[in-house]
Amino acid sequence: MKEIKTEFDAKLNYGLEKKIVLKGLIIESRGGTKGSDNYRNPEHSLLLAYVLKKIQNAKVSDLEIYVASNSSNYTTTSERKILIDGDFKIDLSKLISFEDFLKDIKKSIKQSGQSKSSTGGNSTKKLLFYSKDFDLEKLFKNSLDVLIDTELNEEDLEYTYQKVKKRLGQSKFRKELLKAYDNTCAVTGCEVLEILEAAHIQPYSGAHTSTVTNGILLRSDIHDLFDSCNYEKSLIHISADFKIEVHSSLKESEYWKYNGKEIQLPKDKSDYPEF
Repeated sequence: MKEIKTEFDAKLNYGLEKKIVLKGLIIESRGGTKGSDNYRNPEHSLLLAYVLKKIQNAKVSDLEIYVASNSSNYTTTSERKILIDGDFKIDLSKLISFEDFLKDIKKSIKQSGQSKSSTGGNSTKKLLFYSKDFDLEKLFKNSLDVLIDTELNEEDLEYTYQKVKKRLGQSKFRKELLKAYDNTCAVTGCEVLEILEAAHIQPYSGAHTSTVTNGILLRSDIHDLFDSCNYEKSLIHISADFKIEVHSSLKESEYWKYNGKEIQLPKDKSDYPEF
């Protein structure tokens, strides 16, 4: 079994799944609450979307999805297949709406788990993706192309690319920044964990760039403005002396109140951001 490295806190492998006797991509939840068989790491769903979008971009026309867990209620390989719109083979080359497709996939997987789990545990923590005609392993040579749609115009393509880069590294990197910044947005002081994100100072170019000193913890909207530019200057910029500079185009907005203020810095100086 070969592990495929991603920035998600869930496992992605490629190899032979012995219970199904097929070789393909395998998603598996990582970690969980001790003593809880029903736990599935929320990043399992993020990794699921990541994998399916890559497969859609490759226009795979014969995708099959199997539940690969050890649930005792599965007696045959065919029972493990996920049914979508009355078909076990999924043609992603004809997909119209990825969002609707993802919802349908999640619903089918959930229904399969509910009907096949005899223990009350989560029987869908491990999934196999198989294609007879396409080498799925080859899709994961470059993690940055996952959400890039070649039919987008140049402006939308750049925006999507930036959103992908923002998403990469949001697990381990984010946890480290949450700890360094005491679960608080460095600009706004917001402490709502669900909307705090790990922002890269120097653009993401691999796991080696996801370090605490090359990051800052920001509320999601501040992160977007930090990444967005107007005439090559960030809409929210932070100087080397940790001062917040709000672009003049935002002078009449709610964000102007942060202009000229200093960011909240980590307690440990070794964690200070390097602008």
